Amino acid sequence: MNTIFKIALAATVVIFAQNVKAQEAQQEVSQKIVDQVSTLEARKENVKENWKSNLKQRIQYINAQREKQNISATQAEQQKKDAAQEVALNIENELAIIDNQIALVKRTGRIDPSKGSSVEIGFGSADENGNRVLGIAVNTNKPKKVTYDRRTYSELVFAFGLNNGIVENGANFGDKFTIGKSRFFELGYAWKTRVFQNSGALHLKYGVSLQTNKLFTKQNERLVVTDGVAAYEEFPQELDKTQLRFSNLVVPVHLEFGGWKKEQEEDYVRYRLSGKFRMGIGGYVGVRLGTQQKLKYKENGDRIKTKEKQDFGGDNFVYGVSSYIRLSQDLSLYGKYDLSTAFSTSDLGDVNNVSLGLRWDW
Repeated sequence: MNTIFKIALAATVVIFAQNVKAQEAQQEVSQKIVDQVSTLEARKENVKENWKSNLKQRIQYINAQREKQNISATQAEQQKKDAAQEVALNIENELAIIDNQIALVKRTGRIDPSKGSSVEIGFGSADENGNRVLGIAVNTNKPKKVTYDRRTYSELVFAFGLNNGIVENGANFGDKFTIGKSRFFELGYAWKTRVFQNSGALHLKYGVSLQTNKLFTKQNERLVVTDGVAAYEEFPQELDKTQLRFSNLVVPVHLEFGGWKKEQEEDYVRYRLSGKFRMGIGGYVGVRLGTQQKLKYKENGDRIKTKEKQDFGGDNFVYGVSSYIRLSQDLSLYGKYDLSTAFSTSDLGDVNNVSLGLRWDW
């Protein structure tokens, strides 16, 4: 009898626990449905605000065209009327779609898959939409707001090439420093802003860059500083490498001009530069981060490397001129010249860096 009682009690506890768990699950689903409906209702407000903002931008553009007398007053009013009607219809259609989603959620309890965020981890393989993920991608599923007229873009800048020194006291170019080994590198971030309202012919390009200029001496010499004066002197061992490295943090500014193509749709206007001839002229200002002399040689059969950070009489305030000419989509021929002194010696006088190479802006 006790055994039967224990079995019945255990069964009762299990059934009760299952019922509690089922109720909790049902409450969780109900709460998710409520949350989803709230999200969809909020989305309706976002749709209205986004399209109102779009209409405002389009009206501003029409007014600008009217002020420049590109269109008549009658044409301006008609364009405004057409834009308002189109935006109203777009709002109506999008709200109808969301209302149907709300009705579907309430009726079936199915949660909208577009709600919330998702995290995707990939190793270069394509997903169901044909996009490739390398690493971790976070999808917020938020509607993307399109700016009607985007005038400023940002770009990553990378450049490298040959570097050499212009010597004040009469030495010919390439006599003191090797042309092939002396190089420069530049890595930076830039913004490009269209200057004119209705033309892509001229842009102002500005940003920040880290520049590294290297000079390799041809002779078996090193720089030494005596009583504050730098000079080259013969090194007692056979040098495998004599390198000067100058690191600068600069702010480049260029005026970029060239061809462009206007692309205008109902909800945006763009001034495309792709595939067009472009050229930039400008310069840069900044500060010297440091100067280093690096030597490599053998002594008693051992390979020795030395690095010496020293002020060899160069300017700590860096400035110069630069220019680039586009060769293809993102690739340009790039040249720059330091008007400031890289370093100064008793025999060479002031030495200025000059560079020529390739530049990528993307």
